[in-house]
Amino acid sequence: MASSERRLQVIQAGYGGTTADVAVLNGARSDSDPAVRSAALSGLSRCGMLSPEAILLGLGDQSPVVRQRTAQLVQRVDRATQTLEVTEALSLLLRDSTPLCVIAASETIGALGLTENVPILCEIATTHSDPLVVEEAVATLAELGDPAGLPIILSKESSKPALRRRVVAALGAFDGPEVEAALDRLSNDRDWQVRQAVAMLRRESFDETPYLTED
Repeated sequence: MASSERRLQVIQAGYGGTTADVAVLNGARSDSDPAVRSAALSGLSRCGMLSPEAILLGLGDQSPVVRQRTAQLVQRVDRATQTLEVTEALSLLLRDSTPLCVIAASETIGALGLTENVPILCEIATTHSDPLVVEEAVATLAELGDPAGLPIILSKESSKPALRRRVVAALGAFDGPEVEAALDRLSNDRDWQVRQAVAMLRRESFDETPYLTED
């Protein structure tokens, strides 16, 4: 059977939920095609049958496609499935060589409120070479709301426009004079979307006349 046909079969099983369907999904976890393995994990999650063991194997899968999808699924399972081993494996994924895996892990860590990851997220936001990873790390630091992340967020105030917009949103999770001072500066940013973001955060009116954004 071609991999496309196997994937279709697995997707259908994920919407079935019978004992036979779950057996198909569990069997597909070891399929040679990463897309099929990923679909199997998604189907098990949909059926409420994604076990900690399956998650751990998915987070350690050789394919980044599977690792990314598994990281996304962790936040969808019940708390009993989010074991210490699972959250530790999720934290390890922040060191993954594939940016999309790091982003997925970061998103889930923020959603689960795993504040023990603040130090590594601060490191990622400071040193990672991928701008999208840095943006997501900043967003996750804001979602976690730990004061230790605030200096890192403030340090990105002079970064590229896309990151500065993320900084504005992130500052909404904090308060204090240094936050207000940063927002004051960003309210005069050369990028109109950054200025607009500050106005929205402060619930102020904003002249929506289009501006040329920074290159």
